[in-house]
Amino acid sequence: MRLKSINHVEPGDALGKAVYDDKCQLLLARGVALTDGYIDRLKKSNIHCVYVNDELSEGLEFDNVIPDEVKVQSVNVVRNVFKDITGRKGVSLSNEGVEAIKDIIDEMMGLIYSNKDTLYVMTELMGTDMYTYNHSAEVAILAMLVAKSLGLNNQYIQKVGIGAMLHDIGKMKIPNEVLNKVDTLSDDEFKLIKEHASLGYDLLKESLTISPISRQIVLLHHEKLDGKGYPMMLDSEDIPIHVRIVTICDIFNALVSNRAYREKMSVDTALETIRAEAIYQLDREIYYHLIKVVNIYPVGTIVELSTGDRGIVIKENKEAQTRPIVQVIREQKKAEIINLLNDLTIFITKTVES
Repeated sequence: MRLKSINHVEPGDALGKAVYDDKCQLLLARGVALTDGYIDRLKKSNIHCVYVNDELSEGLEFDNVIPDEVKVQSVNVVRNVFKDITGRKGVSLSNEGVEAIKDIIDEMMGLIYSNKDTLYVMTELMGTDMYTYNHSAEVAILAMLVAKSLGLNNQYIQKVGIGAMLHDIGKMKIPNEVLNKVDTLSDDEFKLIKEHASLGYDLLKESLTISPISRQIVLLHHEKLDGKGYPMMLDSEDIPIHVRIVTICDIFNALVSNRAYREKMSVDTALETIRAEAIYQLDREIYYHLIKVVNIYPVGTIVELSTGDRGIVIKENKEAQTRPIVQVIREQKKAEIINLLNDLTIFITKTVES
């Protein structure tokens, strides 16, 4: 199984993972052979990539700390809670919504603790129409993994997860035409988007069932250590660790996600981008814990090597993630296998979305 751009899939390619629509309903099941009609349907659903099984990736599977079914369930919970806020004209978060968020966070925490040696892979299961909901679920998973890696206790991690899942709830009060605008935002539009942190906090500040830690995350997740964030322009001493965790996970997931107005970055490129920001704006220690929990080159990833060859990752080296075991591909045929941990003269230059 490998990830393939929707622009490069061909009729006859078999789906390696199921694909879901904007209501979290099954769109196409795993194993379905793609046709021209199915490919057109995927494009109309704003799905940029799908997993396929082909000769190059035959027999390759990757483990994920959160199974696809639970991931889809979590996205659906976020969608329902956020839609409820919109339907009730953004008065406040309902008790039912709070309980649904807590239940799915507890379920994911159980999986995180039972799959403690499994790295996280951001899987492509939905289109960009679902970005806000999918992003919220992804950030919650990442934030809980990072918090666990930092050694924080279970109750604290739960509150981090809830805050992370709700961090963008204020966007429900921003017009979609602004959130999904393809062209450059005007100054007024950018100012409006920046209000989502305060708007989200206003939705939650009266809720006695949402902890102060979770509410702080919603309000402050765009603050930066150099004091140039928003809405309060706090500096490093005033930004608590739970906010710093979610800030880094928020930025990372945004970079590695397809958006209506730009293509995603590869995981390795996104991590390098964040590393540069960790000098002044982001918490460097938290950055190193993010690297520990994210699968940089999942099995099935197509990579370009410093030799000029392309290859497909067939096994991870968990203790040295940037040096997996790669099978070289020449003329669309499998060639020799290279363990990059043993041959230090060869390295990965970039990932390739074929």
